Amino acid sequence: MTDQDNNQISPEEYKKITESMYNQNLELARLYKQVDSLNHDLSLANQSQANLMHFMNHQIKGHFGNARNIFAELLTNDYGEIPEFAKPFLEKGLEETRMGVDYVQSILKGASAENGTLPYDMKQMDLKRVVEEVANKQKEFAEKKGLKFSLEIGDGTYNINGDEVQLGEAIKNLLDNSINYTINGEVKVSLINSNNSVQIKVEDTGIGIDPEDKDKLFKSGGRGKDSQKINVNSTGYGLVFVKGVVEAHKGRVWVESEGVNKGSTFFVELPKTS
Repeated sequence: MTDQDNNQISPEEYKKITESMYNQNLELARLYKQVDSLNHDLSLANQSQANLMHFMNHQIKGHFGNARNIFAELLTNDYGEIPEFAKPFLEKGLEETRMGVDYVQSILKGASAENGTLPYDMKQMDLKRVVEEVANKQKEFAEKKGLKFSLEIGDGTYNINGDEVQLGEAIKNLLDNSINYTINGEVKVSLINSNNSVQIKVEDTGIGIDPEDKDKLFKSGGRGKDSQKINVNSTGYGLVFVKGVVEAHKGRVWVESEGVNKGSTFFVELPKTS
């Protein structure tokens, strides 16, 4: 008998091996179907949960809006003179309901921008004008906090194809973010022109970003681990909205920071049009 004969597999052994491999493949196929089914169920559950949350947020926004209108109407004196002792309570109620509407609106718009359902009216626009308008409004907010605020705009044209309203809101969110998380120091906004793109840069001397938190910032509910100690009203959707809007304009957004307490720099880059 040769070595080749000794190494040959008998029909019985071959049958056992084949049956074993067949059974293993059947088990793999069963597990794959099970995992696929679980993924499908999870996707449906997540979608159902997302739909429920969206519905709830709309309902809450509606109730806040109704309360805001009631407080505002009472403060007009159309229903008689308001006692002086009652005015502070009504004014506080109006301010709180306004904040509630803004809070829920931020979540709704962030979620819509993230899932691609936010409507856009794309047309030729001057980004420089939008940045100037937003920066001028946010300068007052920054200076009330005792922060230095500056805007620098490079030479050239800043024509892009975009939605002025949504981009303006995204830029406002970026500036709000830097102002909210900067306790002292400054926020510096720069608009930079290049051959094929324009870049918005927002630098601050704020709390900085832990490297572990960078990936969370542009995701739903994403916040730095210590961020709510500074800004208790953060929804975690402001930068999600920014990312969704920028990407809908075929641009990109990113952040750089040397670490905690070392400030942050946010960048938005958008393609130019001729």
